[in-house]
This record gives sequence, structure tokens and C-alpha cells, in this order.
Amino acid sequence: MIAPKQQQTIEVRVDQKVIQAARLLQCNSVELESAIEEELVENPALERIDTVSEDADYRRSSLRINRFERVYDAEADDAPEPEMDPISNAPDGSLTLREYLSRELHAQLSERQYAIAEYILDNLDEHGLLSNFSMDRASLETGATPEEIEEVLQAVQSLDPPGIGARSHQECMLLQLRYLREQGQGNPLAELIVERYFHRLLKPPVRRIARELKVNPEEVQDALKYIREALHPFPANRFRAPHAVSSSSYRDIIKPDVVIRRSPEGFEVELVRPRWILIVSPQWREQYEKIKRNPSEYPEEVVKQVEEYVERADKFLKILEMRYRTLLRVTRAVIDQQLGFIETGSYTFLKPLTRTQIAEQLGIHESTVSRAISNKWVQIPNGDLVPFSDFFTPALSIQQAIQEVIHSEDPEHPYNDEEIAAILYQRWGIRTTRRTISKYRVRLHIPSSKKRKKLR
Repeated sequence: MIAPKQQQTIEVRVDQKVIQAARLLQCNSVELESAIEEELVENPALERIDTVSEDADYRRSSLRINRFERVYDAEADDAPEPEMDPISNAPDGSLTLREYLSRELHAQLSERQYAIAEYILDNLDEHGLLSNFSMDRASLETGATPEEIEEVLQAVQSLDPPGIGARSHQECMLLQLRYLREQGQGNPLAELIVERYFHRLLKPPVRRIARELKVNPEEVQDALKYIREALHPFPANRFRAPHAVSSSSYRDIIKPDVVIRRSPEGFEVELVRPRWILIVSPQWREQYEKIKRNPSEYPEEVVKQVEEYVERADKFLKILEMRYRTLLRVTRAVIDQQLGFIETGSYTFLKPLTRTQIAEQLGIHESTVSRAISNKWVQIPNGDLVPFSDFFTPALSIQQAIQEVIHSEDPEHPYNDEEIAAILYQRWGIRTTRRTISKYRVRLHIPSSKKRKKLR
């Protein structure tokens, strides 16, 4: 008789708060209304007010941060319905993960980089991982250098869901941990444990880890719990299609999420919101405060239920505020970069712009920018409705950028490779090194700065 084999597995789950924040940020205006309706059904402590008296002070005072009732004001600055034909602009069918990734990458990569990205996407397994990926084989089959492939792979790994495109479960966990860190939810000890002790996570030597990292065993236990609860080994399983809706509802799909209007000072931004406000129910809030003052006077199950619903409502409203704040910041940054296009509506005025540039300008993660603009539409001053992703045009390739810099240099004082690298970053946000510049310059048959000066 063959004895059954025992196999240990690591069970990891995504923290629900992080999932919800990412999900709401990625929602367009139509999807957001559905998400709010769903939350209203599930949480009795969350309350919707459909009408608010114009002369009431309640609305204004409830919006103050120091008030206990946190209010999501969805009625203020209502956007007018644009005149358009949503059917002609409607997407056909729901997006798969492969289609979603391809679309996002096409908006931010050069033509050559996008070809490499397509190769990488073709090698993703059903879990969203590159489990059998070989850099040498990829270089041979694409004709690209390992450096080029690595650069594109980093772009793939910056997309949602976190961990996509990882070459191993360890890299997948590290990508998710770094994403959480960027979102202000990080755990440095957890990162260190995954980096150094990944292969011992099935049965972690807690005391040894604590001793070697010079921390308390309790801190190690907390970090291991964080790893189990905040991470997911199969990122593809967390994908939610942005267009997962039936064709019968397309007439309600294409609505602007952002409206940009001309003003005497330049341009103003209006975020399209539902026509009502959300608050924490005053009755639930009152009960919550009573329980906090004297918890022993109430049954344990009542305490748990009230705390769970009220704190969940607070958290939901806070995430909504964060969503709108992020979308507003990203929109304003994009306006600064694409004034020509916004002023004229002509695509010939679009400048090369990447999500990385906006992320660095705002001090946020690139994946946050991707989620903020995903599946969203912008109405520009001339009335046109354009996908938010259209503002992000493929950046110049490194080779093109090098040629443009050298073509515009002073013949008497040509740039050296280090100076070219600095200019590439200043003009186009292209990060590279002197060594890389030298490599591409040789490929382009461009002499060194000293030789270029002599030739001229």
C-alpha cells in the first residue's frame, strides 16, 4: 500500500483593503456607481442621501475633515451630459487579461519595445507568471538585447494586477510587497524575509530568522502573518476585466470621467461624480460611539458587528476620497504636459509622455497612474471625448533620442556619453547609463564626442 504524500503549501491572500483601493481607482464612472451600489447593499452603516437642501448648513459642515461624519459629496459640481453617440465608441466585448496588458503597454512603449512586450505576454502562463522564461532565448527570438528585454519586462511588471510577469513565486511576492510599500502599506521586515528566506517559508525557522535579522521572534511572526494575508501567488487570478459588462448596457458605458474646460486662468478640471452623497449612518455612528465608551454593556456579537460595519464604511469613504484626489492630481499633471493637444484637440500636438514621467512628477507608483487612467474617458474643451490613455504616446526609443540629441548639439562642444544620458532623462524621462549610451552610439555608427569634434 502506498502511503499518501503530505505536501505543504503556502496560502497567501490579498489584503481586502488593498484590493478595494486598487479596484475603485481602476473603476470608471459607470463602474464606480455599481461598486457603490454594491457596498450600500452589503453595509447597512453606509447611507446614501439623494437630495440635500440648498440652504442647509449640513452639507457644508459635514465635509469638514474634523467632523465625525465623513461625507463623500457626489452632488457638487455636477457635470453636464455630453452630446455623443456612445454606441459608436463602445468597446466590443470584455477584455481578457492578455488584451488588457497589451492595450496598456501599447500606450506607453515604442514600436520596438511593444514587439518585445508582445513576446513577453505570449510567454505568460495561466497564473500570469513567466515560469519558464529564458532571457537568452528571448534575446535570440526577438533580436533584442537583454537590457532592452529587462526594460520592457519592468514595464509589464508595473501593471495591474501586482506581481504580473514575475519569473518566480519569490519575484511575484517581492513585486507585490514593493507595490504595497509604494501604497503606504509596506512591511520592510516581510520584504527582507522573502528576499533571504523564501525557500524556508513553508516551515520558517522563526528564532533563527529573528537572531540573524536582530529582531524579536514576535516581529518575525507578525511579518510572516502579513506575508500570508497580503500576498497572492497567482496574480492572474486577481484580474478583473474593465469591460466586464453586457453589450445591452453599452449605451450607459461611455461617459466622461473627467471634464476639462477652458477658464480665464487656463484650464479647470471637473471630476464626474454621481448625483448624491454618502455618509456613515448617524444611527450607526451613535451606536458605535456608545459602544466605544462602554463596550462591556453590550453583547460581544453586537460590539463586533457595529464596529465592523462602521469602520468598514469609514474606510470605504476614505478610499473614495483617495480615488478622486489621485485622479485629479494625475489629470492636472497630464494637462501640464499635453497643453497643445488639449487646446487644439489635434493628435499632431501630442508630446511623448509615459506613465513613469507622471508617476515621478507626483511621487507615486507607476501602477497607480495606470490604474487611475485605466478605462476612463476625458472630455476636452472642444467637446471631443477621448480615452485617457491617448494622452500617453509612445516615447522615443533610446536610439532615436540619442540621434536627436547629437543632431542638435553644438559642433564645437559635442556632448559626451554621460551628458547625453542626462539630457535623455531631462527631455523624455528616459533613464539610462553612460555605458548604455556608448553601446547604442557604436551600433548607430556615431563616433565619440572627441572624434565628432575633429570631424566637424
